[in-house]
Amino acid sequence: MSPSKTGEPGTSQESGALRDQRDALQRQIERFRVVQQVSQELVSELNIDRLLGNILRWAVQVMEAQAGALLLLDEMTDELVFEVVEGGGGEKLQDKRMSRHQGIAGWVLDNEQAVIVDDTLKDQRFYADIGASVDYATTSMICAPMISHAKAIGVLQILNKRSNERFDESDKELLIMLAAQSAIAIRNAQLYKELREERDRLVAVEEDVRKRLARELHDGPAQLVAAIMMNLQFVRRLLKLEPHKADAELERIANLARQTMRQLRTMLFELRPVILETKGLIPALEAYSGRLTETERFTVHLAVGDELPRLTRQAESAIFAVVQEAIGNAKKHAQADNMWITVRRRDDALHVSVRDDGEGFNVSDTLADYESHGSLGVIHMREGAERLQGTFSMETTIGTGTTVRLVVPLTSNLPT
Repeated sequence: MSPSKTGEPGTSQESGALRDQRDALQRQIERFRVVQQVSQELVSELNIDRLLGNILRWAVQVMEAQAGALLLLDEMTDELVFEVVEGGGGEKLQDKRMSRHQGIAGWVLDNEQAVIVDDTLKDQRFYADIGASVDYATTSMICAPMISHAKAIGVLQILNKRSNERFDESDKELLIMLAAQSAIAIRNAQLYKELREERDRLVAVEEDVRKRLARELHDGPAQLVAAIMMNLQFVRRLLKLEPHKADAELERIANLARQTMRQLRTMLFELRPVILETKGLIPALEAYSGRLTETERFTVHLAVGDELPRLTRQAESAIFAVVQEAIGNAKKHAQADNMWITVRRRDDALHVSVRDDGEGFNVSDTLADYESHGSLGVIHMREGAERLQGTFSMETTIGTGTTVRLVVPLTSNLPT
């Protein structure tokens, strides 16, 4: 039997199949080219909100789908959050939360595997409550995990092809690629956001320190220097009228000068306690307590437990800063006569407390004031504890004084 000639049925069918394969391959190449372009654009976008919107919009377009959602894992609550939703009336889903183990998205996150679902209503993993919250029929779905540093951080979920065809393996491979690139871009944007927030926090702290220093200089040494100048003018007149009284006045001026020097040295110590860097936390607290007792109206009592270990420099600095902040707040507001600093080791944690016998205050009102004015205080003491993986607490009622407690785990803060 001779081979089929051009135009005969066999040749025509073969040519049509080759054409379909060629078209499919060309279409796939174009889609990969789009993904490559999208990946380049993702890397250059550091605004997290714009980035998430771009990721989902491009994913829906590349997959030729009707709708989609980008969900991120909130590790604090162990929930998946609908960060961005596109198409399908998804506005109602914006910011909606569900357990990280619920729904098809939860399965994808837990198993770190992409999945195609041809009929969502017949799939046992489908979370009906989410579907019922929007007026949109989800018939088919494709989901891929977004994995950063071997850890799933979210899910990219695409719904219903515009052609009403089923999603296929090439779609899944494409979405896996896009999800992988998206995870890198999201992590970069999150790190950039964290750096900006840390920069802003440091700027706020620096500004608060400047304001506090200016206030303390005005209320302390500046007032004493003004008194010294006035007394010197008075002594000048005494030398002309009653010179025998000048010696007593000069001694009072010398006392004022010594008091001014002590206050300035205490302020310099608070700004940079060199002893903390050279000898550690306990010697620094001992020196600080002594200086405060000399210069302030209240008395500081320091109680230190036995066999306290040295911590990392960062941990000791953070603990000292919390003690400073607690004493500074009490000095400013409490009208206390006594303050007690206690440092004890219990099991595998260091327990630090600062207690005063002052007026006390309303915690909720104070927290609201700190948050509205961006000041240091309770919020930054809590942040200091969090940086040490520790806990911070405060007990106070009006008229009974205040106790600030800090518990620092030793296992994560000992020098290596």
